[in-house]
Amino acid sequence: MKVILCLALGLALLSGGALLWKATTSASRQQTAADTKRAKYERILRDYYREDIESAKKQGKKEVILPGGIALPTPELSLEELLRDYGLLRVKVIDKETTVYVLVPEIPSADIETWYKVEILETLHQQGKVSDESPPFELPSRFLPLLPSESLLVEQGGVINVDGVAVVREVSTEGVVYIPKEEYLIVGYLDYGGKLIRPSSGRASVFHVINKRLKSGQKEHRLVRDIEERYGGDLDLLRSDMRLRQGRGK
Repeated sequence: MKVILCLALGLALLSGGALLWKATTSASRQQTAADTKRAKYERILRDYYREDIESAKKQGKKEVILPGGIALPTPELSLEELLRDYGLLRVKVIDKETTVYVLVPEIPSADIETWYKVEILETLHQQGKVSDESPPFELPSRFLPLLPSESLLVEQGGVINVDGVAVVREVSTEGVVYIPKEEYLIVGYLDYGGKLIRPSSGRASVFHVINKRLKSGQKEHRLVRDIEERYGGDLDLLRSDMRLRQGRGK
């Protein structure tokens, strides 16, 4: 009986070890593939900006500054108008990763973007429907799988070190630099099964939450003025109003 028990325990341990080895090997392969792709894209970035990088090195500079893109203007809508299609999400930034992406696969050109992984702490107002389509672009493998309470934000810009030189792509005119561990209120659209948050009006639709106050650098934008005039930039007052709306079925 003892012999049979020992054999059973031995088989169980071997089976568990095999499963662990298989899982570890699979994760290792995925990581290796991601590293290989990252290295390839960084080579494309280096080749694309070779003249800038070499010029910086000759001048003894440690960085190359690339200006941010100019975003197309969007209509300035009020909070009331935006809530017809967009949600109100309070999020906390829990991680970030800067990556290189290829603009057009057929042309050796690349740029820099920064991904932010966020936890959705609260949905003050829920959008009508969340698309369940798969994203047409690759998400950072290190952030996957996402928990139901997690989503991603992506912004053009960031820093990648190439041959000892920091290649800095500044954020676009409507971009936001999110601070890790900080909270934000976003008037935005959850897309691709909730995997990506799309702010409705660029940086004007992203409010830094500091001690329950909503802070924005876009004070002249209609949305920002609307929230300031209605709620005095107070998160609690905004939340209370959203609850009243929900109770009235609006």
